[in-house]
Amino acid sequence: MGKNEVSAIRELWRNVKRFAGEAVWEKVMEGNEGITAHSSKDRIAIWVKGAMERLDEFADEDTRTRIMVNCGYNCAVVHKFAIKAKASRMKFKSLDEYLKAEERKPARGTRLFREGKVVYQFYTPQLFSRPMRCYCSLLRALPVDETVSPTYCQCARGFVEKTWEAIIGKPVKVDLLQSAVSGAKECKFAIHL
Repeated sequence: MGKNEVSAIRELWRNVKRFAGEAVWEKVMEGNEGITAHSSKDRIAIWVKGAMERLDEFADEDTRTRIMVNCGYNCAVVHKFAIKAKASRMKFKSLDEYLKAEERKPARGTRLFREGKVVYQFYTPQLFSRPMRCYCSLLRALPVDETVSPTYCQCARGFVEKTWEAIIGKPVKVDLLQSAVSGAKECKFAIHL
């Protein structure tokens, strides 16, 4: 397990305790003592899947969403995606020019398009330069026949939200419409400008 996984699991532990309380934290984090710096990526993915199932069972939807969105915010900050996105956006005179450039030449495994005041952003992990189940390092090794609760993907929603806030310079609303690791072919987000 690399430092990214260690950081992500610590953030999950911290947010579950912070937003759901000690009793829920104990139930959700069951089995985490077996996750160490030497754990395999597939073992981590299976544990995270189970943690999300327990989170769904013991916490209400608002609490689950708050936990995972905050994990995504942290990920965007830790990996400097918000900073990189803002720097990329600043190469263009306007948001419109930036969006047109992104639509014309998206990064491999990603694409976006606009419909009025909504930008739809897609991630297709199987099309990345190194195909994977999920962009997140915690679930990249999830077995092909397994899916994870959409609760987990609220983390990606938080990540996308923090990134787009940096791009446009103001708060945005982001909806998670579908998730590859939850059974869809690709992840789809709606960013409301």
